[in-house]
Amino acid sequence: MMGAFAVHRDQKWIISPRADILFFVGTPLLCLVPMMALRSVFDSQTILFFIMSFFAMGHHLPGFMRAYGDPELFTTFKEKFLIAPVVVLIVVALAQFNTLHGLFLMVLLWEIWHLFMQHYGIMRIYDGKNKIFAKWNARWDWLLTLAAFVTVVVYSPEYFYRILDHNQNVGLPFLSVEQTLMVKSVLLYATLAIGGGYVGNLIWRLATRQKVSLPKVAVMGTTIFLIYFGWIYIQDLTIGYAAFAAFHDIQYFAIVWVYNNNLVQRQEKTSRLLKTFFTSRSMPILVGYVAISFIYGTVNYSLNWFDRAQWIKAIEILVITSTLLHYYFDGFIWKMRDRRNQANLDIKGEDGWDKIGARRAVRGVVDRFGGYFRETGRQLFYFALPVLILSGIQFYWQADEVEARDALVELFPDLPGAHNDRGVMYSRIGDWEKASAAYRRAIELDPEGHEALKNMGVVYARHGQLEEAHEYYERALGAKPKFVEALNAQGLILMQRGDFEEAQDRFLQAVGEFDYAPAYNNLGTVYLRQDVVSEAIYAYRQAVALDGSNAAHHYNLGLALQKDGQNGEAIEAFERAIALDTSHTKAYLSKALSFQRIGELSQARTALESLLRIDPSNSVATRLLQRM
Repeated sequence: MMGAFAVHRDQKWIISPRADILFFVGTPLLCLVPMMALRSVFDSQTILFFIMSFFAMGHHLPGFMRAYGDPELFTTFKEKFLIAPVVVLIVVALAQFNTLHGLFLMVLLWEIWHLFMQHYGIMRIYDGKNKIFAKWNARWDWLLTLAAFVTVVVYSPEYFYRILDHNQNVGLPFLSVEQTLMVKSVLLYATLAIGGGYVGNLIWRLATRQKVSLPKVAVMGTTIFLIYFGWIYIQDLTIGYAAFAAFHDIQYFAIVWVYNNNLVQRQEKTSRLLKTFFTSRSMPILVGYVAISFIYGTVNYSLNWFDRAQWIKAIEILVITSTLLHYYFDGFIWKMRDRRNQANLDIKGEDGWDKIGARRAVRGVVDRFGGYFRETGRQLFYFALPVLILSGIQFYWQADEVEARDALVELFPDLPGAHNDRGVMYSRIGDWEKASAAYRRAIELDPEGHEALKNMGVVYARHGQLEEAHEYYERALGAKPKFVEALNAQGLILMQRGDFEEAQDRFLQAVGEFDYAPAYNNLGTVYLRQDVVSEAIYAYRQAVALDGSNAAHHYNLGLALQKDGQNGEAIEAFERAIALDTSHTKAYLSKALSFQRIGELSQARTALESLLRIDPSNSVATRLLQRM
């Protein structure tokens, strides 16, 4: 038996034993421990946002540096690298500004595949380093990785709910509760069987004196432990995902660092960019490499610096575009069967291809530009067509939302978010009793759930129980002090009480945190009731600028302008309100009044007649028309 283990003493590492334990093998544990400790200082969402900015967004840059900085790689896939960013940016922008949930479902599912494939790729590198090229060995790695990731995602209530929630937002039908539970059981038993087969394969290789890559086995063990412990066991997916994201990103930083260092050393022709950061492995260069990656991550972190919805959407578009390009590029630039990739990772494979750098000569205009047209078609097929199909389902063929939300609660009975979302759905269709029950259950499961607390306040306010509503808004603000929607809702309660100064303070706090159109509109109403007309006009103009599709914002702006004697501009505001809502009776009446005040009686009569055509029984319009 000692002879069998002797075969495995000479283990090959990606960098070195110590470096690999830091960057590959032990990284899952090294990331999880500080994340768990940080929970006592910061809330989970703050930790995740930091990780997703500087690590997750930041780790896209090294891949882009390789894609656009390696001349041979860029030349090989030039059309992809030039066309894909344009197509992806356009698709993401359309999805963001039109709330196309199909794109977000695609990103979520692609994310899981990307995480799985990077882990599998690292294991292939370790096997390649140790000259283990048996196909069945690779298949066992692939099977266990896939089974473990899928099973953990399905058994993680928060992660699986995210997928099904996006699925519901798209409008796709999904399996019944009974079928879903059956699939979960099948997945679990299949994964246990695959795990048994994996261990059996290792024992067989040891017994037959075939080499086993011990670092690879260790990476498999620590990674599976992290996804189970972080995504299921601790019941805090936010922290578990933050730990895995940090591990995934550090691993990627390290592998690109090793690859590009070897690339620069081996290749005579390379770019100045790669030479700057990868000529040596000295500490200052390493620090500069990490620093510039983190600087790229500030694109995502800058969401904290903006308070206007359009700017935030623009940043989100850049972040999602960067993410999709990262997933897409990594799918073909890191193929381990390419001999050039093998060489730059110090792997001597038994077989492979020579694709990178082997681009045929281009002859003629058609040959030169034909590739760009073909690639545009491919990118539209990859990115635009799926989003278009899913968007068609979202807008024209939706599953029964009531049935779906009830099923989700049955599947996730202990998940506060499932109950809150069910309450939102019932509120939207006007079933306040069921909405209230759903919010109460969400609050029972998570007494600090600010969304459910705020929504419960809305239910009470809807039924005129202002004191109870105020109490729930206070609790929501206690859980999240700068919760804009709760500040705005509480301001409405205070305004109804006649506490205008306190209401004004709440609305100002809300718009100080975020440019929230309803808060600006309500702030204008407070100013108007206090006869501070100029401030009211400014607030209403802000509401219109942020949400010009809301007829009430235009109507209220018209009232303030009318009160200020600016009847011409008031008429324009009333007309915009009517264009958005042709049944807005008050806008017609106010428009007629403004025309009367500037002496345009015929126009005033026309406005009233238009109103009577819509609402023949309107006694106010009839009476005013008779007086004219």
